[in-house]
Amino acid sequence: MRSLHCRVYRLFTACIFLVTSILLITIGKNAKCSEKDSLLQVLSNASKPKLKVQLLLELSTTYPCDSSAKKLTFIQEALDISKEQNVSLGLSDANRELGYYYERCAKDYHKAINYYNESIRDLPENSVDKFYKSYQSIAACYEQLAQYNKALEYYRKILALDIDKETSIQIFGNSGNIYIKTGDYTGALQSYQKAYNMLYEDMESSDSTSMEDTLTLMGLKYQIANVYRSFPDYERALENYRQVEQMNKEIRFIWFVVLTDLGIGDCYLNTDEYDKAISYYKRALSTLSKEKSSYGMSRENLVQALVKLSEVYYEKENVDSASYYINNAKTIAEQYPVILTELPKVYLILGQVEYGNGKYSMAEKYLLKSIKQSSANGSIDIENEAWEVLSKVYTKIGKNEQALEAYQKHIAIRDSIYSRQKLQELTRIDMQGSFDRQSFKDSLAREEEKAVARFKLQRQRILTYSGFAGLALLLLLSFIVFRSYRQEKKANLIISEANKTIQEEKQVSENLLLNILPEEVAEELKKEGKVTAQQFDNITVLFTDFVNFTKVGERLSPKELVEELHTCFKEFDYIIDKYNIEKIKTIGDAYLAVAGLPIPNKQHAEDILNAALEIQSFMAKRKALMKDKSFDVRIGIHSGSVVAGIVGVKKFAYDIWGDTVNIAARMEQSSEPGRINISEHTHELIANKFNCTYRGEIAAKNKGRLRMYFVNSKA
Repeated sequence: MRSLHCRVYRLFTACIFLVTSILLITIGKNAKCSEKDSLLQVLSNASKPKLKVQLLLELSTTYPCDSSAKKLTFIQEALDISKEQNVSLGLSDANRELGYYYERCAKDYHKAINYYNESIRDLPENSVDKFYKSYQSIAACYEQLAQYNKALEYYRKILALDIDKETSIQIFGNSGNIYIKTGDYTGALQSYQKAYNMLYEDMESSDSTSMEDTLTLMGLKYQIANVYRSFPDYERALENYRQVEQMNKEIRFIWFVVLTDLGIGDCYLNTDEYDKAISYYKRALSTLSKEKSSYGMSRENLVQALVKLSEVYYEKENVDSASYYINNAKTIAEQYPVILTELPKVYLILGQVEYGNGKYSMAEKYLLKSIKQSSANGSIDIENEAWEVLSKVYTKIGKNEQALEAYQKHIAIRDSIYSRQKLQELTRIDMQGSFDRQSFKDSLAREEEKAVARFKLQRQRILTYSGFAGLALLLLLSFIVFRSYRQEKKANLIISEANKTIQEEKQVSENLLLNILPEEVAEELKKEGKVTAQQFDNITVLFTDFVNFTKVGERLSPKELVEELHTCFKEFDYIIDKYNIEKIKTIGDAYLAVAGLPIPNKQHAEDILNAALEIQSFMAKRKALMKDKSFDVRIGIHSGSVVAGIVGVKKFAYDIWGDTVNIAARMEQSSEPGRINISEHTHELIANKFNCTYRGEIAAKNKGRLRMYFVNSKA
C-alpha cells in the first residue's frame, strides 16, 4: 500500500535531484558529498524562488525530530519565501511539512491539524494527491485525539476525490477501524466488506499476488472477526479468526499471531471457557515479550494482553492475579498517554477489582474515570460495562438513587448496542458480501461456461429449453425478491438518515453545553433545571496574564492580535485538559482555571503546577519562534477554598468566588515575566515534589503579609 505521508512528491524529488546534479557538476564539487551538503551547495546558487522553497523543504527532511530547531528553521524560511514571492504550491508544501513536524515530532496534534488545513486552503481543485495527503494526515491526528467523528469526516472527503482502487481499499479499512471503536458495528462491517471485496477481486483477477496484498486481506478478515466478537456473535467471530490463522500458517506473520490469539481468547472469555482464554492470552503475551523488538509490536498490544488476562482472572474470582495484571497495564497506559483507547478499559477493570476487594470509594473513582474517557472517545461498550458496575458500587454504599440512575444508563446504552434490528442488518450485509464475491468468481469463468453451454445446446436442445423455462421462472422470482429488497433498503436508509440527523443535532447541543459548563454541572442543570452553589475546601486556582499586552498589540493588526491570543489560549486549554483542570473563563488577556472541582481531587495542587510548567514552557518556545509578535506570561497560583456555581439566566457561566481567587490574582500580579509565583499554602502542598525558591512577602488587604515562592522545576 502507498505510504500515508510522503514527505516530498516523486515528481518534485526527481526534478530537484536532476537540477542538483547539474549544478554540482557545474561548480565542480566532489560527487561523494553528503546529501545535506549537496543541497546546501545547490541552495546557495539557486535563484528561482520555487526551487529555493523545494530545496529548503528537502533540507528540513534530512534532520531528525531531535534536531527540531534546524528542521523548523528551514521550513519557516521556505514558508517566508513562499509568502513573499507568492509561491502558492510552496506555501502548501511548507504548511504540510509543519503539520508533519507537529504530528510526528512534537506530538501536538491540534497544531498539526491547523497547519494541514492551511496546506489545502488555496490548492487548485485538480491537486488530488496533495488533498489526499493532507486529508489523510488530518484524519490520523483526529484518531490520535480520539475525535472519531472528525476522522471519519476526512476519510469521507478522501473517498469523494478521484482516487485509485488501492487507496479506496485503504480508506475503507481505516474507516472500519474507527466504526468498531465507537461501537457502530454496522458501519464497521460495511466498510470492511467493501475493502475486502475490492481487494479480493484484484487478487483473483491477477496472475500473481504480493505478500503485501495477502497481509492486507488477512487484516480485513481479522477486523471482520472483531466486528462479530464485539457485537457479539462469538461463533462467527471464531470462524473468521480461524480463517486468519489458516491464511497465516505459511507466512507466520507475528503481528497476526498475537492479534488472533487475543481475539480467540476474547471469544472463549465471553463464552465462560476461562482456561482456554488464559492459554491464548498468555501465548500472546509470550509472543509479545519475545518478538516485540524485532517486529515492532506496539505498547497498545501489550496493554491489551495485560488487560485481557486481568479480566479473565477477575471472572475466575482470582482477584490477586487480576490486580497484578491490571496494575501493570495501568502503569504502561498512563506512562504513554497516547494509548487513549486502552485507558477506559484499564480503569474499568481497576474499578471491578477494587469493587471485588470491597474498596468502594476507589472503585467509584476508577469507574467514573472510565465513563468520562469512554464517553469522550465514543467507546460505548466500555461505558456500558462501567455504568453497570458503578450501579453495584452505589448499592453497596447505600446510594440507592445514584445506583438506580447508573443502572438505567447501563440499560439505555446496552439496548442501543444489542438491538435485534442491528443483528438482522449484520446478517444481511454478510450475506450480501458473500454473494458479491461469488458473483465475481462466477464472472471469471463466464467464457468457459458459454463454450460448454454451446456444446450442450447441440446435443440436449430439449433439456435446454426446459432449463430456459426454469431459468425464466427463477429470474422472475429473483426480480420480485430483489425489488422487495431494494424497497426495504430504501426505507431503512431513510430511517437511518433521520436517526443520524437527530443524533447529530442532539450531539451539537450536548457539545455546546459541555463547552460552557463542567460535565457534572451540565448534568445537574439538565436534570434539575438549576445548579446549586457549592463550597469546595481543597482546590488550587491558577491565574495567567500576558506582560505588556497593550504594547504587543500596537505592533500587530487586530486580526493578528486575536489570532495570537487564540493560539495561546487554545494551547492552555489543551494543557489543562490533560490534568483534569477546569477552565473557568478568560478576561481579556487573563486566563483563570481551577483544579479540584467539581470532582474533588487530592492532587489539585500538583496538577496545577504540572500544567503551569507546561504553559511556561510553551510560552517560552512561542516567544522564541514569534519574537516580538508574542507575549511573556506571568503565572500566579494559590490553594484554598472557593464557592462555585452558575450566575445569570442569559449567557450563564460557571464561576468561582472567594479570597482564594483574589490571592491567586495577587500572586500573578507579583510574579515576573516567564515565572510561576505561588503562595505559602500551595508551597506546603507541593514542597516535596517541586523545586521552589523563596522570594519574600507581599502585603494583602485583610490578610496581613503573604509569603511567596518561585517554582523552578519538578523535584
